[in-house]
Parts: sequence; structure tokens; C-alpha cells
Amino acid sequence: MNRQNTRLIFGLIALIIVFKMFDRRPGSPSRSEEREAEAVSELDSSLAPAAKVEERDGLAAAIAIDVSGSMDEKVTDRDGKKEPKIDIARRAALDLVDQFARYASAHPDQPVQLGVYEFSRRRGEPDCRTVLPMGPPDRERAASAIARLDADGGTPIGQAMITAKRALDETGLARRHLLVVTDGENTDGVAPDRVAMAIGKRPESERPSIYFVAFDVEANRFSRVRDAGGLVLSAANATELNQTLDTLLNDKILVEK
Repeated sequence: MNRQNTRLIFGLIALIIVFKMFDRRPGSPSRSEEREAEAVSELDSSLAPAAKVEERDGLAAAIAIDVSGSMDEKVTDRDGKKEPKIDIARRAALDLVDQFARYASAHPDQPVQLGVYEFSRRRGEPDCRTVLPMGPPDRERAASAIARLDADGGTPIGQAMITAKRALDETGLARRHLLVVTDGENTDGVAPDRVAMAIGKRPESERPSIYFVAFDVEANRFSRVRDAGGLVLSAANATELNQTLDTLLNDKILVEK
């Protein structure tokens, strides 16, 4: 092949490359825009209820607890001593169950359902796992299940929100609350702010109130969750965690309608 033919071939290749780069109709989405649209569609599908459930009056809450590896780190407990955050979270979770059980007992005329979930990224396990299945709050059953919480793995907060939201959908109860307790930023899977925004676009009957308790981490790490409509509060130690959770329950969740 002579030099002139070689130049001609390379010239044609260059023209093809340029043509491919600009071969997009005006207004048509770029590949990155297409990928973003696909991700949004996939997230929306993951948040859709598994089945149609007729709505009825009542209260349902899903509590998602971070059990990633960092929850094994220590903070100050109620006695001023250092204790692993996972131990503090266990006690706080059991106290929440107690409060829900007392509320249910005081309101026998209204359905009350509670589910507790743990989340972390672990090999061979779902990112979000059921600790206490959604149902009437049962302290005795919860005590043994919550005692088994252990800290290990990454932090897939967004997936925990998806799992909890779908569990709330299955109850059909009108008053729905999704509470996340976490000590770190999302490290795996979809970001929590994207999930919060996607939930906000679902039909009104599907939208739970979203609460984040930032435990031993700055609350402003979740400013985008707040921007998407969630309530974000902070707790630096065991005392503040208990106070924050009590405030949420008494002022937001266990409020008579």
C-alpha cells in the first residue's frame, strides 16, 4: 500500500470518528443522560410496592439500624464511660420497641405495626436484613433478636431505606414512618438522598415520613436528605441518642391523630 492510500485510509477513519461524535440529533440525550435516566427508572421500580394493598387507618414504623464495622467504635455511654456504639444502639432499639408496645397497648382500637431492620454490606448477605418482622410490637421477641446485632461491613444506607419503605407499603396503614440510625456516610449502593428524592415523587399514599439520626457523625453529612424532605438530627453519645429518639417518638411518630 503506497503512502497516498495510507493517508486516505487514515483520513476516512478520522472522518468516521468525528461523524460518530456528532451523530446525535439535536435535543437527543447523551449516553450519560441515558444512564442517569436508566438509574432513576431502576430506583423508581425498586420503590414500587410489591402488591396493591388497600389503605386503612393505623400507624406503621420501620426502624433501620446501621450495623456497619464503624459501629464497633466506642463513644460515651450514659455513665460517662466508653462503650461500643453497637451496644448503645441495641439498648436504644429495645427501648423503641418498649415505647411502641406501650403505645399499642394504650390504643387498642388502632392498628400499630413496627419493623426493625439492620443494614451493612456483607458478602453473601442482603444489604438490609430483618431483625423484627413488621407486625405488632413484641418486646420479648425483639429482645433476643436485637441482642444478636453485631457490627461488620460497609454502609448501604440507601438500600436500607428501600427495604424499609417496601415493608411499610405492605402494611397498608395510613401513618407511615421510616427511621434510620447511622454513624456514617453511605459507602455502598444508591445514595440515601437519591432514595429520599425518589420516595418524594411516589404517590402520596406511599410516602413515609423520613427521619435520620446521625449518631457520632455530623448531621450536615445528610444535608441532601434534609433537602429532599427528611428530618435529620444528630446524637454524639448515648445520652443524646436516647433523647433524640424520645423526641422523635413523642413529637413526630407516636402522636395521636
